[in-house]
Amino acid sequence: MSFVVYSIKGGVGKTTLSVQISQMIDYTYVTNDSHSSAHNLMPEEKGFLVSIDEYEQIPYDDKVVYDFGGFKDNRINEIIKQAHKIVIPTLTSIVDVQATMATLKDVLEINKNIIIVVNRTKNNNKAVELKEYLQEEINKIDSRINIPIIFVRESSVLEDSLFDCEYVETKAGNNRFKRHIYRNAIEDMIELKKVLEK
Repeated sequence: MSFVVYSIKGGVGKTTLSVQISQMIDYTYVTNDSHSSAHNLMPEEKGFLVSIDEYEQIPYDDKVVYDFGGFKDNRINEIIKQAHKIVIPTLTSIVDVQATMATLKDVLEINKNIIIVVNRTKNNNKAVELKEYLQEEINKIDSRINIPIIFVRESSVLEDSLFDCEYVETKAGNNRFKRHIYRNAIEDMIELKKVLEK
């Protein structure tokens, strides 16, 4: 199976999530964003760029995490259709939530296996309110679909992970101090993995 991390809006944490997922489950990382350098920082033969300028289509393959979005790219629809799950990241601002709903409506036409990840959450009450709001909006679109909404807490560890593209639990290793500092990020990634593999 393969996964797509997608949003029509930039800056919501797509690349951070994509890199963490790909490293966590040992999948290849593929992006269509020529402004990202993550593919170059991945271990050898684990990161690829399929820019619009160079490739007319994007091949679908198993064991790939596709990092898409921030701009219109018609090549991604076939990948979204075949993917096991589509992860749509959002932040808590109204602009991000509106973009998330627009992304969700687009994706639902192709693939209903969606997970929404509320990224960089700080305030539990605000995150819970946002989850309730998103669930209400999803029910208005189609009350029969069940879309998990999970939280990934704000973490400098996750943000910094893009410098070396290493999975946070691997980075912590057996060092008890690091595991304590990284615990929220590790817990959130493990929870995301469980939902992805359902």
